[in-house]
Amino acid sequence: MTRPGKGENPVNKQDLQSLLMHQEAVRMVRADPSLEARALEILERWDTVASIRSKPLRDEWRRIIAERDWKLALEESDRGQHLRQASPMTTLLPEQVRLDIIKSARAIHESKGPRSPWKTRYFIDTEFTDFTDSRLISIAIVSEDGREFYGERSDFERPLCSDFVRDIVLPQLGQFPGRSMPLKELRDELLAWLLAIPLKPKPVLCYDSDCDYELVTHLLGGPLPRGWRHENVFLKIDAERVAQYIAVHGGEHHALHDARANAFAFM
Repeated sequence: MTRPGKGENPVNKQDLQSLLMHQEAVRMVRADPSLEARALEILERWDTVASIRSKPLRDEWRRIIAERDWKLALEESDRGQHLRQASPMTTLLPEQVRLDIIKSARAIHESKGPRSPWKTRYFIDTEFTDFTDSRLISIAIVSEDGREFYGERSDFERPLCSDFVRDIVLPQLGQFPGRSMPLKELRDELLAWLLAIPLKPKPVLCYDSDCDYELVTHLLGGPLPRGWRHENVFLKIDAERVAQYIAVHGGEHHALHDARANAFAFM
């Protein structure tokens, strides 16, 4: 993949990451034009779930794909960055390629200046029994550098679940073999995972609801391990990008899929 040259780098890591992903996606499409049809199908899907305000951007992507105007797709400008925020191209990337690019973007970005003390963000999501009496059902953490944790409680009390949880959340459990366990085992596994995370750069646990933070600290039986920070990033999650991610990957109201969606949509 081609790295931006000196003086051409996007202003932040998200823009750089997006540019690198688009460079790779365009390379793939040039090698296999049949992928263009997949990108167009994704745009059609997004039309049913995404905001009408972003439809001009989706229509512009249809034109870019039809005319193979890849130069615009890779343009290093405000216009190019704006287009890439509503792009279907990155959904064509295999998962491992996407993770490799995230790591590459991080390395390039960090080489340009000092680390932020909150550099590595870890996005958490939980599913729980009910809003009025919230008991943990499942928990997921997804890092911007590719690390993931997921676990389900095998001993939660089903009678405490709301109708919504019974209808929408519970049927999605069990997708990941070996990740259902009693509460104590889940606590031990999560604590071991958190303690294994390097403290340089400092990790920050990000959540879009204070309920997620309350549930994880209740699970741990106290605060996060020493060296961890936490932050409510509700106002930094792009709801439209969350909708785009869910439209492509599915899994809304499954903790791991929702955590991945928030990591994707963080601005």
